[in-house]
Parts: sequence; C-alpha cells; structure tokens
Amino acid sequence: MQVLGISGSPVKNSNTDRLIKTVLEATGLDYEFIKLSEYDIHPCRACLGCAGDNICKQQDDWYIIENKIKECAALIIGGYPTYGTLDSRTKMLTERMYSMHHQKMLNKGKIGVAVAVGIGRGIPSVDHAMDQIAAFMEMEGINVIGKLSGTGNVSCLSCGYGGTCKISAVPLLFSKGAVPSKDKYTTIEDQKDVIEIANEIGHKIRDGFIKIIK
Repeated sequence: MQVLGISGSPVKNSNTDRLIKTVLEATGLDYEFIKLSEYDIHPCRACLGCAGDNICKQQDDWYIIENKIKECAALIIGGYPTYGTLDSRTKMLTERMYSMHHQKMLNKGKIGVAVAVGIGRGIPSVDHAMDQIAAFMEMEGINVIGKLSGTGNVSCLSCGYGGTCKISAVPLLFSKGAVPSKDKYTTIEDQKDVIEIANEIGHKIRDGFIKIIK
C-alpha cells in the first residue's frame, strides 16, 4: 500500500469520504481508505509511555491504524469543522500519531494532503480545519503538497427537526422559511472545481511518489 486515506467523518459514504477517495483514485497507485469511526480508538493520555520506543501502550485499535500509517509513503487526512474547529476523531488521530514523533519522527519525508469538508467552502471554519491538518503534518516533517476543501451538508437537513426547530440552520443557509428537502443536499461530485483540484492533487502525489522511488 503506497497511499493511505483516512476520514474522520462518521457519516457512511460521506462527502468527506468520497473527496478523499477521489484523490486516492487519481494517484493511480496502490491505496487504502479507512474511516476512524470503524475503529475503537481512545484519546492520547499524555503518559509518555511511547517516548522510548515509539509504541503507544494503550490497549485499543490504534496499532492497526499505526501500522498502516507506517507502511504508506503518502498520507491523506480528511476531517470536518464542528463548532469552528477540527472534529474530534481527526484531532484524536493527530494526537495519537504523537507516539510516532519522539526522537525518530517516523513520518518525516512522507507526502501529505489535508482535506476538509464543511457547510460552505471558503468560510473560516472549513479553512481552519484544513489548515489544522496541514499544520500537524508539517510539524511531523510530512511534505504537504496539497490542501483541499469542499462543501458538505448541515445536519439540520437530516435530523428530522430542521423544518420546525427554532435554531435550525436551514433558513440561515437557504432563505427565511426554507425547510429540508432533497434539492438542498449537495454532493462532492457536483462540485466540479473541487473534483478537478482533487484529481490534480492525486496526480501530484503520483509524481512525487515516482521521485521518491527514483
């Protein structure tokens, strides 16, 4: 496996998932995609038990993801903004990867791509989540060759109360009096400019990988 894509979105087949997969497929390389929600991973305890050997001492599924990260040459991490910052699962991933940092910086030299999907591209929270992922990668010595954001769907569209709730975001995003309906959902595939950039980044990963093996 040459490229690993990791999604922090717990939503099945989410826009975040599919945007990451678009980049993966565009690489033309051997890749794997995983969702953090499918693994039992706990937050970092800051116990420093990993300082001597770069191995986390917690008994959970982290070792599975850790081994996949160690194996790959390129890493794509995708998350989403919640309350103006990076979602908890993706943040937890970055914290757990600290076990790979001590003394050896095991991920130094890998190729990295930061992906974020939120309710609107260009708004501060989406950019902030994307930049958080990229900043983390840079601190780990990962060469960030691309950052990418896309538009997703507000949960008010699917919670069942978006048409009656007084604090529903549906009227705020669409218009006063708006209620949830199928036409208000957006898919990453409909965002042609985003897909184009995703393909370009995938090709860039491929080219970077060729340089590494040479």
